This record gives sequence, structure tokens and C-alpha cells, in this order.
Amino acid sequence: MGLLTFPLSVDDFLRRLPIAKITFDLPESVEVSETDGGDLLSADIGTRLWQGDITLGKITRDEDADALTLIDVLRQGGRPFCAFDLRRPGPRADLTGSMLGSAPVQIQALLSNNRQMSLSGLPVGYVLQRGDYLGWDYGTNPIRRALHKVVDVSVTATAQGQTDAFEVTPNIREGATVGSPVRLIRPFCTAIIVPGSVTTGTAAATLTEGASFKWRQTLRY
Repeated sequence: MGLLTFPLSVDDFLRRLPIAKITFDLPESVEVSETDGGDLLSADIGTRLWQGDITLGKITRDEDADALTLIDVLRQGGRPFCAFDLRRPGPRADLTGSMLGSAPVQIQALLSNNRQMSLSGLPVGYVLQRGDYLGWDYGTNPIRRALHKVVDVSVTATAQGQTDAFEVTPNIREGATVGSPVRLIRPFCTAIIVPGSVTTGTAAATLTEGASFKWRQTLRY
């Protein structure tokens, strides 16, 4: 095996971990104040970023050595890795990607409201549903990874393999371009381990239990 390169791919890190529990969240980034009348006022103060917690299951000494060494590598200098929602590896109607195959899915259009887009290159009749993930690369030096969820209840590809405009969350960031390839199977963002969040678990006989860490999306890479 050669020198590790970063961000670590899904296969080189996340899928190697014996994960028992994972959360995948997109929290608001707002400042809240209360008026004398009891109304709550909120204002956006930053970028919404994906984040979550990962807890490993009961692991053997060999699994401990493999997983915790990789975690230690990523803790050094905030090295990045690719994170996706293991509970939802593909669209609800095509979890394994067998229907999608090698279809060349692309961004067909981006609407000016930064909330809507359309796709091309899908199999005829392919269905996306609310909560399905999709992602793409954007920008240069660094190349960043966008990760979004479909908001519309259902989106169906036409006989030309195209969709009507549909809404996604979070809002589409500047730098996305028409024609960019789109990932529907294991779409990911780039993430780092939150400093100070790693716990190495408790060892009992030959098993270790409760190792965990927090992660957060980064736009640095």
C-alpha cells in the first residue's frame, strides 16, 4: 500500500469502520434573539454544514488497531475524509444503484434562486424522491464537494432522461456549473474529525466498545 492521500475516499475510511451508530445532520447556523414581546428573531450567521457522530460497535483487537489507527491519522492536522450517509447509500427507489448503472448524470440547469436545479442523463423513468442525496464537485484549487437532498416529493426522468426543476437543500453554493457530473450513489461531502471529540472506547477482555468521534463538513478541500 502506498502513501495515503487526502481526503481519504469512502472505501479507504468510512466503509472500513465497524460502525454501530451514525448521525448525519444539517443544523441551522443562526443567531436567535428575543424581543420584549416574546417573539424569537433569527438571522443567518454562517454556512450550513453537514455534521454528525459515529460510534463503533464492539470491535476485536485487530479491528481496533485498523480503525483507531486511521482515526489517529485523520486527527493529525485536521486531515479530510469523504463522508456519506451509510443509511442511505442511494435513492429510495434504487438503493444499490442497479437501475442507475453507469448513466452519465449531469446538472442540466441551475435556477437563479439557488434552490432549484434539473438533471440530465438519467435512465428513462428514473425516480428521485424527497430525502434522496445527490452531490457533485465544484470549484478549483481546492475542488469542493457539494452534498444536497431532494426536497420535492417525487422527480421523474422523461423519455429524454431529463427532469423538471426541483428544489434541493441546502441552497446551492456559488461555483456549481451546468454539465458537472452528479453522484447519486454514495454521494459525499468532505469532512474532518472535530478536534477533541475522539473517545477510544473501553476495553474488556478481547473486545473494545464505545469508540466514537464527531465529524463536520469542511469547505477547505
